[in-house]
Amino acid sequence: MTLLLGPPSSGKSTFMRALTGKLDKALKVSGSITYCGHTFEEFYPERTSAYVSQYDLHNAEMTVRETLDFSRRCLGVGARYDMLAELAAREREAGIKPDPEIDAYMKATAVQGQESNIVTDLTLKVRFRLFCQLYATL
Repeated sequence: MTLLLGPPSSGKSTFMRALTGKLDKALKVSGSITYCGHTFEEFYPERTSAYVSQYDLHNAEMTVRETLDFSRRCLGVGARYDMLAELAAREREAGIKPDPEIDAYMKATAVQGQESNIVTDLTLKVRFRLFCQLYATL
């Protein structure tokens, strides 16, 4: 994770959108961006980086663990069971209780060693499309 700091109107957001391939295609730009020597035509920045804008699009009903698990499943990054177990332990220590329905669903559909299943994949696709529609309206 990288933190980018700078004064207002110094181009931080534009820089981050350029790095993640989120600039408007109609925008006239010069120069090039490479990642380890590869151009945007050779790799997909969406798979290697993320840009979180100043607008909070977080699903407030989900705990940190549920949000990270949802993100992991959407991006197909692979299981980080150890990290999720640590988050669950910290939530217990802090007295944070996840939504019982979401927690039961996540436990019912998640099998250690199995990345996903048909029900989870379908649910995530629907939620991701709804998220994209919401994001497009901003």
